[in-house]
Amino acid sequence: MHAVTLRPRGARNLQDLSVRTTVAVACSAVIVARLVFVWQPLRPDEGGYLLAARNWRAGGEFLYGDFHVDRPPLLMLIFRLAALSDWDRMIRLLTLPFALVVVVAAARAGYLAGGRRAARWSAMTGAALVSSPALGADQANGELFAVAFVSVSVALTLDAWKQRTGAAQYRFALAAGAAGGAASLVKQNFLDGLFFVAVLVLAESMQARGVTERSRLTAIGSAVGAALPHLLVAVWATSVGVGGLRLWTDLAAFRGDAFAVIWRGSTHAPVLRGVTLVALAVVSALVPLIWTWVRACRARRWPLSPEEWAVNGALLFGVASIAAGGSYWPHYLLQLAPMLALACGMVAGTTSPSGASMRLWSTIAAGLAAVAILVTTSVYATMPRVWYQERMGLWLAGSSQAGDSAIVAYGTPSILETSDLTTPYPFLWSLPMRTLDPDQARLRATLAGSDAPTWVVQVHGFDSWGIDDHGRLRSLIVSHYRVAATVCGHRLWLRSDLSRDLAPLPDC
Repeated sequence: MHAVTLRPRGARNLQDLSVRTTVAVACSAVIVARLVFVWQPLRPDEGGYLLAARNWRAGGEFLYGDFHVDRPPLLMLIFRLAALSDWDRMIRLLTLPFALVVVVAAARAGYLAGGRRAARWSAMTGAALVSSPALGADQANGELFAVAFVSVSVALTLDAWKQRTGAAQYRFALAAGAAGGAASLVKQNFLDGLFFVAVLVLAESMQARGVTERSRLTAIGSAVGAALPHLLVAVWATSVGVGGLRLWTDLAAFRGDAFAVIWRGSTHAPVLRGVTLVALAVVSALVPLIWTWVRACRARRWPLSPEEWAVNGALLFGVASIAAGGSYWPHYLLQLAPMLALACGMVAGTTSPSGASMRLWSTIAAGLAAVAILVTTSVYATMPRVWYQERMGLWLAGSSQAGDSAIVAYGTPSILETSDLTTPYPFLWSLPMRTLDPDQARLRATLAGSDAPTWVVQVHGFDSWGIDDHGRLRSLIVSHYRVAATVCGHRLWLRSDLSRDLAPLPDC
């Protein structure tokens, strides 16, 4: 499936030029797509991470200070870098180099696994997947940043696999492990790069009926490399007084508690999102790409190569990881991008019927990504309603005074970030609130206390998820606040003892 045919030097030079041209075209397409995404409004996760990053300090109640964030430090470091600019959309601009890294790394991995033709198709597939709004790639989410590290890890692993000397194998494996370990420090479940190398080593060892020198050096180098970024995080945590228990509580234990909360309540929303996720996987060509890869593997003469087993193992892990996510947001699907880009190259680089089918589906994936970009761009250009979060935040900024604060009920912290207001309540999203403040005791105490916020932004009903079934929160807000305005169909409440000069209402 991935044998490289020797050609005359002139033909190889033309092939190399073809690879470089394809990668350049794919990168150019990614640049255009991501520049289109930059002007679109920030989503709740982006706004919330930015807000927490701007207020990141040591010694707070939680891992990053006064706000609870259940994401690893490397992701927050990226948002902290974006927060150095007052321009909120800087975080969208920062996605550009990460997306380009995916394309280049996919091309390199494809070349190592299947030659020049495979490199071209891997690059094109990677570019399509990291540019598709159907996969949530239009946002600056943890998945997009983590995918870049996984892609680099896979390419470096294959580089290690192809080296002729043990020292070179170890060095490349060390770098691959570091990139794979860093991916999990962007998003906890992104262990795909490490699974890839583990299955690769295991498959060769089983086929060779013993651990080869190459497998041993690759395994050791990857393990040491993966430990390095985690060691750095441990050193940082110790230096700022964050213990291992806090790291475990905020980054691991919370995820299990939150999953239980999701499924203890109404399952209608997660099930509906799960169905939507499957539909998006189909219409974005993810499912056809997977199916073509599986058919190609079945058509192969067994046993499969260690590289093919590694792709299969990492793909299975990715699918299981997405299924275990619980919330089923579209950007979950980006986890499959590095393995599918490599799989596409390994199959599309052949002259078999499966290769022709994979080339067709890769082209369709690129076309569908382009269509999705055009559709979302048209929606944002013609439907003011989809800008409601940003317009509410701008109205709030125009109606506030220095020292004002706000709480959003529930979630949608992008409104707070746009308004440049802080909040006295530490749970910026609805899921942490439902998990860590399920009876809303802390929320009510905040609203009734001396640090009561100036504004309450009502994005959802106060009894969403049945969390205020006795109406205690509503009664408290009605007694302490009054409706100042309805912006884009949502109420904004102002504390009864305060008055503000209100900004004109925006068009929604």
